[in-house]
Amino acid sequence: MRRLRAAALAAAAALCGAGWASAAPFVVTGDRMDLDAERGVLHAWGVRITDGHRAVVARELVLDRAAGLGVLSGGVRAVGPEGDLRSSTARIRFTPALELVAVEAEGASQLRAGSRTLAAQRVRLDVRTGVAVAEGQPAVLTSGGVKATGSRVVYRTREERAEVAAPARFEAEQGALQGRDASFDLRAQTARLAGPVAFRFPSGRGVAQGATADFAAGRVDLLGPVRLRWRASVLEGQRVVVWYRQGRVVVEGPSRMRVEEEDLPRSP
Repeated sequence: MRRLRAAALAAAAALCGAGWASAAPFVVTGDRMDLDAERGVLHAWGVRITDGHRAVVARELVLDRAAGLGVLSGGVRAVGPEGDLRSSTARIRFTPALELVAVEAEGASQLRAGSRTLAAQRVRLDVRTGVAVAEGQPAVLTSGGVKATGSRVVYRTREERAEVAAPARFEAEQGALQGRDASFDLRAQTARLAGPVAFRFPSGRGVAQGATADFAAGRVDLLGPVRLRWRASVLEGQRVVVWYRQGRVVVEGPSRMRVEEEDLPRSP
């Protein structure tokens, strides 16, 4: 498929006006273009946009120079330092100097960076700060099998950290825990949840006032008061450590356990 680069550059220059010479390297190429020079609106198909740091491709683009807005549709993909962002449609926003500011993806949006994926109906990526805000059933997926969900996720791509808004839920292969909100260090695979926290693991389920999780180690520290139910028995304490892969529970500090008769060992 032949790219009409010369025509694209001419169209971009016409859109930029006199400021083109000092503008950022914002280049639009496409298979076919229709430029309304009077209104400053470019309609392009089979399009590719580059700004020197990232590339955005889509089947169709309508770019309004005066509004600083481009609307993309059909197989949208934006690849840059923040990762690989894909969606059904998207809006790009840029300054009068044609500096790309943000990519607003919508419709089965996914931002992939290494072994991590941020998925949601809507993802707004600020390319100046590297911060992505996900809404509409957002989820963070890791290669370690951990899934974090909430009402809203703020993913800081440069720090590899995510802030998960209530209800913040983390699911691992061996169980789950849910708190009011949480911070998630994707590099270290650790999370801190504000309470109240509800949890469920093979070794027990219950509630706590807070929790920290180390998913790489398979460890969850529950902060009290903690109430853990194992079968029909109930354990209460101020600090409980659950090693969920090993099915082990360690109680630190004063504690109390009410053992129900059905959980007592049976005589042979």
